[in-house]
Amino acid sequence: MYNQIYFPSSYHQNFTQSDVKVDVMTKETKQVFEFDDESDEQDVSEQLSPGDVAAVVSGTDWTTETVVGQLERRNIQLNPRFQRRDAWRVDRKSRFIESLIVGLPIPQIVLAESKTDRGKFIVLDGKQRLLAILQYWGLGEGPNNSYALTGLTLRGDLKKKTFTELSTNVADEADFNSLCNQAIRTVVIRNWKDTNFLHTVFLRLNTGSVNLSPQELRQALLPGEFSDYIDEAAGQSPSLRRLLNLSAPDPRMRDIEILARFLAFRFFADQYPGRMKLFLDDTFDKFNGNWNHYKPLVVAAQKDFESGVDELIKVFQEAVARKPTSPQFNRAIFDALIFFHSQQTVRNAVKTKGANLRKAYQQLFDTDSGFLKAVESDTAGSPNTAARLNIWGKALSKIADRSFSVPKIPLAAPKRPKSRVKKASTKVAAKKR
Repeated sequence: MYNQIYFPSSYHQNFTQSDVKVDVMTKETKQVFEFDDESDEQDVSEQLSPGDVAAVVSGTDWTTETVVGQLERRNIQLNPRFQRRDAWRVDRKSRFIESLIVGLPIPQIVLAESKTDRGKFIVLDGKQRLLAILQYWGLGEGPNNSYALTGLTLRGDLKKKTFTELSTNVADEADFNSLCNQAIRTVVIRNWKDTNFLHTVFLRLNTGSVNLSPQELRQALLPGEFSDYIDEAAGQSPSLRRLLNLSAPDPRMRDIEILARFLAFRFFADQYPGRMKLFLDDTFDKFNGNWNHYKPLVVAAQKDFESGVDELIKVFQEAVARKPTSPQFNRAIFDALIFFHSQQTVRNAVKTKGANLRKAYQQLFDTDSGFLKAVESDTAGSPNTAARLNIWGKALSKIADRSFSVPKIPLAAPKRPKSRVKKASTKVAAKKR
């Protein structure tokens, strides 16, 4: 059964999420991120028109074995870089496999068919579940590939069983057949009109649970040489790991987003459209589309980024991009700090003025401070984005007793982006096989 679905415009309105907190767990550390008041969900809602929110959705029950076949043929896109950003530990993967074996209900997988490759699918929801399957079969990558089951709560007799053992031991035949034949509900979205629509679906799927970074979807929807580069660069960055207190690449790719925001402001600040999601999407489009030209510039800028982060940590230690009353990392504050400290002339001019920098930073959060207002509401809006950069730039200029150039953020209201695809009818229709 296929259904034409239409989301009314009111469905995308009235989102006022503030100071969203997300936990990132690693084996050694726990880091809490504070997200900007202007959520990416709002970014998308303001860009969608009624004609852009229609899509054909089909539901089917693929068996685990069918899913494995799709993964093995790379029809479902789980690239090696994603696999290295593995969010689940082996015990959680094992309990998911256990659920398949005993037939417990599991969440559905949500896919979007590629617009350019028929039969190829982008994963909107279920990446970690798919990766758990792929790695148990021994067809994935990373240290957890071919893991043995552990931490089971229902079938302790299967503890330490690998896929090879389960699939070859006669005594395990019934369990292996149950695993292979278990139905996994799979929803496929086709004929979607705009990446903003998929972005909205992605966020709705995660409302009320873990608020996933939109960078995951950006990496899938905007592939290219720059996307590959920034994945590797952010994942291997010692400065980002120190900044975010991580021991490995962030499974939700927020380390990528932080580096991407820096690069976007470094190269395209004067083209800022007033919404962060659109700004980053455009940045990825530009870099991917002309990577041969931009590569040496981006590589050099990333070195500046590393130097800037290291110097900020020396000055502020664990307080980098944190409000004085909060231990949580704030991306909007960091954008302003790293824009200037990535410049060697700025670093040299204030290198011996750590106490002055800390005092000036504290003053940013005085009750009547324009900077404080600019990080507490509409943080992605052009006026507040410009205010943060201007205020911190002037503070640095005063400390160094010299003038530093501040980027010119366009303050005109951003134009509503036009859909690149002919608008579809908003009429609700049903299409049967």
